This record gives sequence, C-alpha cells and structure tokens, in this order.
Amino acid sequence: MSLAFRDDEAARRRLLWAMPTGLYVLGSAGSEAGPYNLMTHSLAVQAATEPCVLALAVDRTARTHELVGASGRCSLSVLHRAQRAVVRRFVKPVERIEADASGRPMTMSGEPVGFTPSGVPYLSGAAGCLDLRVVERVEFASHTLFCAQVVGVAVDGALLEGAASERTLDVLRMEDTKMNYGG
Repeated sequence: MSLAFRDDEAARRRLLWAMPTGLYVLGSAGSEAGPYNLMTHSLAVQAATEPCVLALAVDRTARTHELVGASGRCSLSVLHRAQRAVVRRFVKPVERIEADASGRPMTMSGEPVGFTPSGVPYLSGAAGCLDLRVVERVEFASHTLFCAQVVGVAVDGALLEGAASERTLDVLRMEDTKMNYGG
C-alpha cells in the first residue's frame, strides 16, 4: 500500500494531532520586576544537546511572545499527568495574581508559583522546570521559534530517588486532554 499525498486540511490536522506532544506551562517575565505571565504550551522540543537547547514556538499575538521577546528569558514547567486541569487555567493571559508585600507573585490564576534563578515564574507543583535563555529566534507569520538554552533545572525529588528503573515521570501529554493546541 502506498500513501497518497493531497492538499487536505482535515487530514493534515488529524495527522499532526496524532503526533505525540507534551503539554506544559511556559513562564515569562518582561524584566526582573515583571510583568509576568504563564501560558499553556505544547510546541516545545529539545533541539540540541551541546549546548542543551529547546525550540519553543510561541504565537506572535500572545502576551508571552512579547515578554520572552523583551527579556530573552522563559521557563518551562513540565506537569504531572494528574495536573491536566491546571493547564486550562493558563489558556488566556493571567489576570488573577496574588502578590507578596514586594509585589512579586505568590500565585497566578490560583496556582502557587516560584521563580527561576533568572527571575521567571514557574508552577511550584510541577514535576519539573527548566530555566531558559533565548539564544536564537526564527520568525514565521504566525509564530516565533525561540531557541532557548537550558541554564537551570529543578525536578520533583521522587525522580532522583529509588532504582534507575523507577526514575521516570508520568508527565502530562496532549492526548490526556481534549485540547489540540497550546501554543
């Protein structure tokens, strides 16, 4: 049997949606003092190992695009599979922020946040987080591909304990939700 190529939007979408995709929360900060945002994100992949670089495609109309473009910094929170409801809180720009006395967010959209060493928010309850610095960007009509070097990592302690065969994370994937895009 041979595949037949055709210009079919429905077939393209169906095939792309079937590709394994993670579902994350992308953190951004315009500067050390803010503004800050967290955004549901699915368009992320490791693109290089030396140095370790992730490619993150961000919609050019998103608040996160503006903040990452301004600061050149972001974070990627990798979620536990059980956190599927959390990503829905970040499909629109964060409006509800609870801050400490200095004005730094403690919660965003009701979720506790921490800050990477680079000063970018991340979800405190995540399975892990990558602190990222943009090293290159490629502009497309709808998205910018930010190539970001991993400058720090934090992981759930359970990942580091136990036998090597048990050191895996059951992380959230697009297929765990009814979502088909988060970028």
